[in-house]
Amino acid sequence: MEKEIPVTFEEKAEVNPRVGKTVLVKPGDTILPIKYKSYAKAIYNFEYKGDDVCLFTYPKSGTTWVAEIIWAMTHIDELQRALTENLSQRYFFIDNDFVQELPMEGHIEKLKAKCPGAKEDGVIMQLAALEKGRRLIWSHLPFDLQNPDILDKCKVVSVMRHPKDNMFSRYMFFKKFVDIGLPNMAWTFMTGNPIYGNYWHHVSEAWKRRNHPNLHIMFYEDMKVDIMAELKKLNEFLGTNLNEEQLKEVAKHTSFDNMRQNPTMTMTSGRLQGSFFHKGEVGSSKGQLPPELDAQMDAWIKENALKVDPAFKYLS
Repeated sequence: MEKEIPVTFEEKAEVNPRVGKTVLVKPGDTILPIKYKSYAKAIYNFEYKGDDVCLFTYPKSGTTWVAEIIWAMTHIDELQRALTENLSQRYFFIDNDFVQELPMEGHIEKLKAKCPGAKEDGVIMQLAALEKGRRLIWSHLPFDLQNPDILDKCKVVSVMRHPKDNMFSRYMFFKKFVDIGLPNMAWTFMTGNPIYGNYWHHVSEAWKRRNHPNLHIMFYEDMKVDIMAELKKLNEFLGTNLNEEQLKEVAKHTSFDNMRQNPTMTMTSGRLQGSFFHKGEVGSSKGQLPPELDAQMDAWIKENALKVDPAFKYLS
């Protein structure tokens, strides 16, 4: 029996320069492209399988890096595929059904080959439903908009990144195609109005589930300090049983330089041209904001981190 998604929708008057009309989803104040309304219930009721691995992150938290790591760990003998197939071909990025104006190239053809009478909307979810083998599923939606039974069905990885660096990475990405200043981006980020909504809502939805055995939370900063230690933890969580040499191979395959040079890790759609990556550094936002705004953001981080958990990583 289908579950009703316990949210309300409020269409926003302003038009987002990247995705057009948007909708505010409450509770949580998550701002999404207006097409999400058409897919919300289907996503909330999406059927997960026991061998699925899902990656749920707030945008610009190191998603591409961890997505490639998970794929490499589950496809250790097929690493060369990453040089000819981009992540959207190796993952089911369910958000593409409502984020993209049209289905990504090749997906409709793939769906028609598998199911000639299929509709040309909700293409990614249809492809995922038809997949017989293990699925890697990726989404930027918070847990409260996902199937509430997901952690009882399969494994989920969540990645978190310091909010100031997250905001700066978002700025460096969006400035490729939107004329927006850094202070404006910082204010938008702090007031919870960017696409995918409030950073703290997304983080807290994962953090309050942190003790579930099927959820593994990773921090971007820990990965930069000791990637092998983090790969070993992930290896145990996923049950991939890779040995030391294989984990080193994953680390090399997913190093920043290797991924930046990978021809599949580029944007070539419309005004989106060039690499997905900036510098991939911890502390990249340091010294970028005017001092007064920088101090305001520090206070905002401290206040909201306390609300998530008094011991939350970004309190200091």
